[in-house]
Amino acid sequence: MAPWDRLPVPPIRLPRPKGLPWPAGLSWPAGLPWPWGLAPYTVERDLPVTMPDGVVLLADRYVPAGVERPPTILVRTPYGRRGPAALANGLLFVPFGFQLVVQSARGTSGSGGEFDPLGSERTDGLATVEWLKRQPWFHGSFAAFGPSYLGYAAWAIAAEAGPELKAMSLQITASTFRDAAYVGGSFALESTLTWTDLTHRQQRRLGMLTAPLTSRRRALRAARSGRPLAEMDVVAGGEPMRFYQDLLAGHGAASGYWDTRDFSATVGEVSAPATLLGGWYDVFLPWMIKDYLALRAAGHVPYLTIGPWWHTDARHGLPAIRESLAWFRAHLQGDPSGLRRDPVRVYVTGAREWRHYRDWPPPGTRRTRWHLHAGGGLGEDGPRDAPPSPYRFDPARPTPALGGPTLLGSSRPVDNRPLERRPDVLVFTS
Repeated sequence: MAPWDRLPVPPIRLPRPKGLPWPAGLSWPAGLPWPWGLAPYTVERDLPVTMPDGVVLLADRYVPAGVERPPTILVRTPYGRRGPAALANGLLFVPFGFQLVVQSARGTSGSGGEFDPLGSERTDGLATVEWLKRQPWFHGSFAAFGPSYLGYAAWAIAAEAGPELKAMSLQITASTFRDAAYVGGSFALESTLTWTDLTHRQQRRLGMLTAPLTSRRRALRAARSGRPLAEMDVVAGGEPMRFYQDLLAGHGAASGYWDTRDFSATVGEVSAPATLLGGWYDVFLPWMIKDYLALRAAGHVPYLTIGPWWHTDARHGLPAIRESLAWFRAHLQGDPSGLRRDPVRVYVTGAREWRHYRDWPPPGTRRTRWHLHAGGGLGEDGPRDAPPSPYRFDPARPTPALGGPTLLGSSRPVDNRPLERRPDVLVFTS
């Protein structure tokens, strides 16, 4: 149990910030006052929720004062329920008339059982929804909220949660992490090793504080060790780590590992209105867009926001809260005044401006297929007959990555020209 999971959370009071740096087009919803002093609330700690196998998971319930029959926002997380995690889990929604139920995933922060990343979220999540519906304080509607793993846990139950699920607001996440673990068919060492080490250590004393700061450093040290992939978890963490080994072994479809961990096939069955927020440099963006397209193909009208952010970029935190609040007010409280007119809003990096669209890809967009040409060319005509383009690979001088999406590090854009000048890198240019 993290140290702050034993501490009370006092009411949080925020002064109205002056000159809050919202990106253009991401203003606070019209008609909604900024909570100068957040409304008081009560908290019920460590609510026991029994799973079908007898394991007991713990949840905290935040209830706004003076609000009759508040709708519920459900969050399921492996990252702790209190302390700094409380804000990330949606505490700021409570002053606006929502009760918040935050549950710690199996094997984390006091919940029983063993943490099996990705493996228990459907079963445990659906059991939690059934428990929620039986509570005398549940008034018939709830929403799902969360970034990253929290969003994945919401996708795991979304198609089967029942008509009581009225809305979903998910950020920097996807309904499956399968392709993100094997990007382009290659094992995503940075993402899998850093996250495995992070979740492996965070349940230790002060782990919630230290693991986010040191897990990536340990993963980099392991990657530079020259040891085989199968030993990287031991190099980084000092012992074998189950999730890392599972991902290594689960690459092929024959393993069956992803059969109960991939919810992309059920996205079109989700009837609850969904809003999705991601970043151009986020490691999960391609699959978040696939989720959006699956909802559109099923006849739904999800909202989509893509900003100039990466996965751990703090700048997407406030826009996520703002957009989620407007979404929940519209679909759980019947007040659509805070919703924008166009469902899609994206930041165009070259123009440095926000643009609004009715759909994604924008109407009129043409998909172009590019072909590799001899001599480093890239063109629309092809494929052409040409000899292979050779390069020289030296395992003693591995090719680094100067940039690109990462899970825990910064993914801000970088100049790749020094990398492209290496003899072991092929570059094709239009």
